[in-house]
Amino acid sequence: MSGDGESATPSRRRFLQTAAGAAAAFVIAGCTSHKKVERAAFTYPSNAAFGDKIDAGSLEHILSTIDDTRAPFYVAPARAYISRFPAADVAAAKAHYPDALHPSLDAGIVTLYQRCTHLGCRLPFCNSSQWFECPCHDAKFDRVGEYRNGPAPRGMDLMASTVDGGHLVIDSGTVVSGRPRGTNTTHQEPSGPFCV
Repeated sequence: MSGDGESATPSRRRFLQTAAGAAAAFVIAGCTSHKKVERAAFTYPSNAAFGDKIDAGSLEHILSTIDDTRAPFYVAPARAYISRFPAADVAAAKAHYPDALHPSLDAGIVTLYQRCTHLGCRLPFCNSSQWFECPCHDAKFDRVGEYRNGPAPRGMDLMASTVDGGHLVIDSGTVVSGRPRGTNTTHQEPSGPFCV
């Protein structure tokens, strides 16, 4: 009997070692392929990719679309939302926003990176509240991406943007940390019920 127990122990140990090695290989392979998928998912026929300067199109068209849909304009290659910034609040907001963002403020917009600053979930825009609401942990940001509620440490991160020949050009390689909690330049209250 003791001979059977002794022979079973090395087999069990060998099995556990093999299983641990296989699990580690699976995790490494999964992480590597995830990076490849992520890169492939955001490469477009125009060869624009995250990190590039991306022509988002005519600023006039973008603003018209925002007004018609009552929602930010999404630019997939930049993984960013374009949202209107109220003209009456631009001068005061410049004291809270770095110089790299002033050209977009002057154009009446902000370019917001699509990820929640809490754990990186993609942030959808809620049409009823007119705020960005994280479906993962309930962080909330107003229409210009400033922090309003939940576990996020700051407002939505932003990208530098300029207007060139009437077109909005997003520098997706220049991501600026979101404004600190307590920044409230537009005093935008929710317009209706929250989605999350």
